[in-house]
Amino acid sequence: MRIGFIGAGKVGCSLALYFHSHHCDISGFYSKTSEHAAQIAKRISSKVYADINELAAQSDLLFLTVPDDEIASVYKRISNEFLKDTTVCHCSGSLTAKEVFGEDDETNGLHKISLHPLCAVDSVESYRDFDKVYFFMEGNLKTTENIKKFLTDIGLKVKIINSDIKVKYHLAASVVSNQVVALVNEGVEILGQCGFSREESLKALSPLILGNVEHILEKGPVQALTGPVQRGDVNTLNRHMHSLDSYSDRLLYTLLSRKLLKIAKIKNPNRDFSKLEKFVNE
Repeated sequence: MRIGFIGAGKVGCSLALYFHSHHCDISGFYSKTSEHAAQIAKRISSKVYADINELAAQSDLLFLTVPDDEIASVYKRISNEFLKDTTVCHCSGSLTAKEVFGEDDETNGLHKISLHPLCAVDSVESYRDFDKVYFFMEGNLKTTENIKKFLTDIGLKVKIINSDIKVKYHLAASVVSNQVVALVNEGVEILGQCGFSREESLKALSPLILGNVEHILEKGPVQALTGPVQRGDVNTLNRHMHSLDSYSDRLLYTLLSRKLLKIAKIKNPNRDFSKLEKFVNE
């Protein structure tokens, strides 16, 4: 299988390096930033194409690893005659293959899928950890099964999902990554009100953050839950609430406490949470 890449950013380069390290045939690269394409092509002894259609014609599996907003427009630049018996694939976490590429072209053997790594690809060296990462794929059913076999054979963990739940899949990823950043920043800001600098706040909170994540991953969210909600400590929650200055912060605290209460009830099914439930729902 000849694998080509349109776009030579972190995702495209990381995938290319992973495939190359597993002795796959890289047909080459096309990128509007030619120096990036040249760097990765030199590193894996591949080539750079000046013509997007020429690369497409030389690829059985063609990745469009460009920003989400550019995938559709870049795809439209490729003539269908150069995509015969080709699988095109984008790596957006939130968009489906059909949303970006449209319907498959069975008469031309053109199939369309998406493949998204459930991790932050923050450098071209991220490929070194890809064997620890889950990749989620959707699109043409037969093609996804074939590509899954190819990817699992070279060491990747792949799960096929239905296209209609792609946005929820991406939402789950965003909640545990991006939105956790907002919660950590909230803690840093509150500690700042106690006289700590941002740097001091992060250092002080880091053992708590890391320990919490380790416990969640080891025991699961239910058993990892500690704190005043799972104890049913209404007085502490009330003191917390009155120490918050803004309505938005109090609302955030309340909504999160409601979520925690649901978990606390599972962990402690015989505990009376009626007073706490009344407090967080008033």
